[in-house]
Amino acid sequence: MADLTSSPQGVPARSGAGTMLSLAVIVTGLVLAVTAILPWAGVTAEFGLMGTEFTHAIRGIDRGSGWFVLGAGIAATLLGVVGMTRGRLFTGFAILPGAVAALALAMFLTDPQDWGDRLSFRIPGLVDVHPTIQYGWFAALLASVLVAALSATALIRRG
Repeated sequence: MADLTSSPQGVPARSGAGTMLSLAVIVTGLVLAVTAILPWAGVTAEFGLMGTEFTHAIRGIDRGSGWFVLGAGIAATLLGVVGMTRGRLFTGFAILPGAVAALALAMFLTDPQDWGDRLSFRIPGLVDVHPTIQYGWFAALLASVLVAALSATALIRRG
């Protein structure tokens, strides 16, 4: 009877679910890397008399945390590629870059020297200036959680 767990070349055969998990980690890793160039935060000035608002945004890579997220996304993508060719254990290791990215995102928000905190002021009815969190930060958080969840699934999955 033929061995169903390995191919003739000696490389373990991959299940369809394992390949799909690796592919999902590759895609979410790429998305995580791309989120580093999106706007993460900014300062918004709302002018009450004119009914307008202006926002000055900063991208993730404008701060050190963004570079960690970019690197974590690339590392997760590479681990997904290696996991697709070598085995799901490598895909599972992508949980580490996902955790690093989530930590970097938390550090971005808790930076005590952030310029946005120094620029908050309000003159009622005239102007309100305050820091804001932009969509890129939320996209990076979602991507880092997805990378970690998919990697954990690859580690836990049987078969």
